[in-house]
Amino acid sequence: MQMSVLVAAPLRRRSRAPLYIAVAVATLAAAVAAAFFARAQLYRGEALPGVRVLGADVGGRDRASAAREIADVAAPRLLAPVRIVAAGHILKLTPVQVLRLDARATAGEALASGRALPERAIALLSPAPPARNVDPVLRLRQPATARLVRKLAAFSNPPRSATVALTDAGLVVKPARVGTRVDATGLFAALRRHVATGHSTILVRYVRAAPAIGNAQAAEAARTARTLLAAPVSVRFRGAPVTTLQPDRLARLLAFQPSGHRYVVTFDAERAGNVLRRFVDPWRKRARNAQFDTSHPVVRVIPSRDGIDIDDQAVADALAAAAYSSVDRTAELSLHARPAELTTEEAQALGIHRRLTTFTTDMGPSSSNRIHNVHLMADFIDGTIIKSGQVFSFNEVVGPRTAERGFLEGQMIVGGLVLPAIGGGVCQTATTLFNNAFEAGLPILERHNHNLYLSHYPLGRDATVSWGGPDLKFGNDLKHAILIKTSYTNSTLTFSFYGAPQARRVVARTGPEMNFKAPTTSYAVDPAAPAGSVRVESGSGRSGFDITVERTVYERGKLLRRGKFPSRYIPEGPTYIYGPGRTPPGPYFVLPSSP
Repeated sequence: MQMSVLVAAPLRRRSRAPLYIAVAVATLAAAVAAAFFARAQLYRGEALPGVRVLGADVGGRDRASAAREIADVAAPRLLAPVRIVAAGHILKLTPVQVLRLDARATAGEALASGRALPERAIALLSPAPPARNVDPVLRLRQPATARLVRKLAAFSNPPRSATVALTDAGLVVKPARVGTRVDATGLFAALRRHVATGHSTILVRYVRAAPAIGNAQAAEAARTARTLLAAPVSVRFRGAPVTTLQPDRLARLLAFQPSGHRYVVTFDAERAGNVLRRFVDPWRKRARNAQFDTSHPVVRVIPSRDGIDIDDQAVADALAAAAYSSVDRTAELSLHARPAELTTEEAQALGIHRRLTTFTTDMGPSSSNRIHNVHLMADFIDGTIIKSGQVFSFNEVVGPRTAERGFLEGQMIVGGLVLPAIGGGVCQTATTLFNNAFEAGLPILERHNHNLYLSHYPLGRDATVSWGGPDLKFGNDLKHAILIKTSYTNSTLTFSFYGAPQARRVVARTGPEMNFKAPTTSYAVDPAAPAGSVRVESGSGRSGFDITVERTVYERGKLLRRGKFPSRYIPEGPTYIYGPGRTPPGPYFVLPSSP
C-alpha cells in the first residue's frame, strides 16, 4: 500500500523593520512633544525665541524685562532728529515731541507674537528660530500732533466753501475752491517708520480737500433767500403793528448758517434784535447783577434783579417763520425775562465773606496823566472775581493800554531810561496787585521786576508788565472765589482781596542787597532823533544790585509752599543816544517810537 507523506513547508520569517520604524517614530514624536511642552512651559510668560523689537532680541524675557529693554532701545531712536519737508519748507523735530512709546503694550505684543501652533513649534524647537519682528506701539501726543498739523497746514492751500454775498446787484454766489490738506495719517505713519528705520527725511504729502459747501448748495441757498425777500414782513407787538421791514432791510439781516454740506437761510439774531429792540423800549427793564457790599466786616450780597427784554434768537426765529410763510408774513414780538449775568444765588455760592488782604502803594511823584491812568486801570480791575482754580492775568483783565481806550501819555522804563509812553502808571497797578497776592499766599505764576530800583515800592517786591510782553499772573488755590475791590486817591492806590479765610499765614524775609554793579556807559539808538545826532542822559549814578525775597506760606499751621522772588536792578549810568546814521561804539538797544 502506498502511503503519501505530507511535508510541511517552512514558515517565512516576518520582517520587523516597520515595527522598529513605527516605534522609533512614536518615540521621537513623544520626545518632540515632551520637548515642545517643556519649552512651552518654560516660555509661557516670556517672549518666544526669535522675537525682536527695533532689532533687540527680547526672546525669553517676561513682560517687565521686555518693556525695559524696548524702552532702552527706543529712547535714542525717538531722540534722533528728523527733517520734515513740506511744500519746500523744512521743519526739524525729534519724534519724541509727537510720539510716545507704550513700552508695556509693545512688550505685550512681543509676548503674543508667534503663539499660533506652527510658528510656535518652529520657534520653540528650532536650533536657530527665524526672526519675528514686532513693531513698537507708538502713541500720538495729541496736543503736539495737532500743533504740528496746524503748522504744516500753513503751507497748504485750504479749500473754500461757496458763499452767498449781498451786493448792489443782489445776492451773488461766490464759487467754491478745491484745496489741499495735510495727509496726517501718512505723516505719522512715516514718523513711526523713521523710529523703526532711522530715515532722516520725511516728505509731507498734501491731498485733495473738497470744500464743505459746493456751488450748487450755495446757489440753492441764494434761491431760498430770494423767496424770503419776495415781500415785506410786518412786525407786531401785543397785537398792534410797530413797523414793516421792507425787502432791502430784511436783506441786511440775512444769515447763511453752515449745516453740514449746505446753508440754512435765516436771520442774524443779534442784528435783528438791535433793529427791533427800540420798538419795545418803554416795556424793557435792564437786569441788575448781584453786588457785594464790602463796607462792613462781613461781606453782604446785594440781590440781583431780573430784567425784561426781547430775546434776540426769538426775534430772528419769528422773522424767519414769517418770511418763509406763504400765507401770513407777520412776526410777533414778545418780551422775556432776562436773568442777571451774576444772580444772587451764584454770588452767594462764590463764598466771599471777609477781607483777606489789603495793600496800598504811594503814587510818588506823578503827573496828572499818570494818576488818570492808574485810576482807569483800577476801574478796569474793580469787581474782578477769580474763581477757585482760575488764573488772574493782568494783561487779560486790563487789556491794551491805548489812547482809544482812554489812556494818556505817561512814562515807561526802557533800559536805564524813563521815556514817555501811552499808559504810564501800569507798573504801580501791577505792583499793588502783586503784593496783595503775595500777602494772601497765592501761587505767583509770573512776575518780573523793574529794570530800575524804585524806592517808593517795597524792596524786591515790585512788578512790571507790558502789553504783549511781561505779564503778572497768579492763581486762586483757595476753596472759594476771590473778589478784588479798588480804592484810590491822587496820592495812593489800594487793592483789597475778599474771600473765605483759610487760616493762612505768610512769612516774608527780604535778603541783603548783593552783587553791586557800578554804573557804566550804555548806548541806545533813537530812530526819531535828528540824523547824526548824539545826546546824553546822565542817569542817577545809582549802582545796580540783586536782591531776593523769600516767602513761606502756612495753612492751619502746616507748610503749604515756599518760594523765592529774585530781583535784579541795573545800574543807572549815563546813556548815549544816537540818531540815525551813527553807530554806537558798543552794544545798544533801540528806543521805541514815541506815542
